[in-house]
Amino acid sequence: MRMTMNINFRHIFISGLILIVVAFNPAKADPQKAVLSLDTSSIRIGERVQLRLNATLPKTASIFWPVISDTLSGKVEVSAKSKVDTNATSRKDFVTYSQNIIITSFDTGFHYIPAFTIQYAYSGDTTRHELLSESVYLKVRAVEVDTTRAIRDIRGPIQAPLTFAELVPYLAALAIIALIIGLIWYYLWRKRMNKPLFPVMTRPLGPPWEIALQNLVLLEEKKLWQNGKIKEYYSELTDILRHYLNQQHGIEAMEMITSEILSAYDLAGLQADSRHLLAKTLEKADYAKFAKAIPQRSENELSMTQARQFIETTKPLPVENKAETEIKTAQSPDPEIKA
Repeated sequence: MRMTMNINFRHIFISGLILIVVAFNPAKADPQKAVLSLDTSSIRIGERVQLRLNATLPKTASIFWPVISDTLSGKVEVSAKSKVDTNATSRKDFVTYSQNIIITSFDTGFHYIPAFTIQYAYSGDTTRHELLSESVYLKVRAVEVDTTRAIRDIRGPIQAPLTFAELVPYLAALAIIALIIGLIWYYLWRKRMNKPLFPVMTRPLGPPWEIALQNLVLLEEKKLWQNGKIKEYYSELTDILRHYLNQQHGIEAMEMITSEILSAYDLAGLQADSRHLLAKTLEKADYAKFAKAIPQRSENELSMTQARQFIETTKPLPVENKAETEIKTAQSPDPEIKA
């Protein structure tokens, strides 16, 4: 009898030890699982509840998530669903996939939500394995009605005020229509006036010296040297003088350096007393453009004044003045004859 009790005690001790090892040994436990759960199992008709579908799988496994349609059963509808998210687990080589599904029902009673099947495959293996979640039930209750209170009409829809965002498409459509009407009117008006559709802006031309003086005025209005653009200022100033010499006096100054321009000026037999104005302006420009010199304010203004004086003193005299001079010379008495 005593031996039998010892054997039974030993058998119970060994069996319990085996159960404890199996229960607490993570190497033997299978962490791969699928869980389907509801935030609450009872709702009122028309209310929404969140249904969660979770699956824990190895990171190396490829998962094939089930497609969630608009309905889960004949009387349970899907209102919204999130993307499938991944979360880390306590085991580094496993990951949990989860998706939240918002469901509702408009029929009272107990509604069966069937289990979901999640397929997966291991790397290098084409065989698909399956995880089956549990199924759940959803109870839908009717709305309690207080029969002691009087029956009232259903409240009508509330008129919400229009927002600017709602008016934007209509305003944009009106703007496009107004633009199209304006373009049609402009086209017909230009056609009736026998004018081109787009007016051509032409700059009135004049003699080279007049164009050069106009360009000097435009250069002053740009205020280049006042804004620290010294090199740009003297580059445009010398270009104006080069164009003037080329167009007015036939000197190919556009491809010449300063010394060549002055030599060509001497050979052209132009006003010798104006040569120093041209020389000073070009030399000051060379220092600013190539030697990176920074002239003072008075020097910048003086260069503009000298360029303007050079053009004024070298421009051709008007024909009328020459004719009047010859007439006055012819009409004036000879002082020797008068004597």
